[in-house]
Amino acid sequence: MRLKTILERILRFIGRDGRDAPGGGSDNACSFIIDPFADCGEETEYGGSVSAEAIRAACRRMQGAATKGDLLRVIVDEMKAFDLHDLEMMYARFERKVATLPKDYRDRLLSSVREEIFLTHHRLILLSRNGQDPGMEDPPDPALGAYCAMVAEACTAKAREKDPKYLYLKYLLSGFTMFVLGEPAHPVGTPFPGGQIVDEWEGAYLCPVRDMADDVAFALCPYCPAVQSTEPTFPEMRARRHERRRQESLENYWTNYKG
Repeated sequence: MRLKTILERILRFIGRDGRDAPGGGSDNACSFIIDPFADCGEETEYGGSVSAEAIRAACRRMQGAATKGDLLRVIVDEMKAFDLHDLEMMYARFERKVATLPKDYRDRLLSSVREEIFLTHHRLILLSRNGQDPGMEDPPDPALGAYCAMVAEACTAKAREKDPKYLYLKYLLSGFTMFVLGEPAHPVGTPFPGGQIVDEWEGAYLCPVRDMADDVAFALCPYCPAVQSTEPTFPEMRARRHERRRQESLENYWTNYKG
């Protein structure tokens, strides 16, 4: 299925023409969120490049990780090729991509992207320094193998156009988030055109476009632990869910009350 068709389906589903729609840039905004391979503008060179061959070798090492701790060590080793300026450049490149979006939506999206880049990197460093935290001996999700194969393929394809360095950095941070932390690639609160967000409810991560983005080449969605939401995920829906749970608890209490 072509990316444009998929994006149109996604935008119709999440209410592009309804609430808080970001306007003419909605297609691009959605593409930038779900498709790391999507690019815009000139590449800004900084530091050394990362070859497709080196990325493929690293992906094979990640595929061989028997535990989350093993995977963490491979990712930390690969992150040595990057520094804080690379993170800043990665953010600046995304900031340029969304420069034409309406300010209110752009600011909320950029806030989530800052968390996705800088906070994720901070958590990666802390976890690597803390040693074997609980859960690090658990095996990674079985989808890791397919994810690493996709990363190798995507970066090889990108290398035919330009340096895959920043695409690879994106995949490393997302791989850490999804397969070491077990969290969605995009942080809870990430806004989509139309007003819906990535959300968390009762231990499950909810995404309004999870299933519809599975056919986007090189997307993170097929490997993300978030599940497709079965109801809209507008921010105010959380209060409604709490109220519904409260009513259910009251009804259950009176149904089972024996006097």
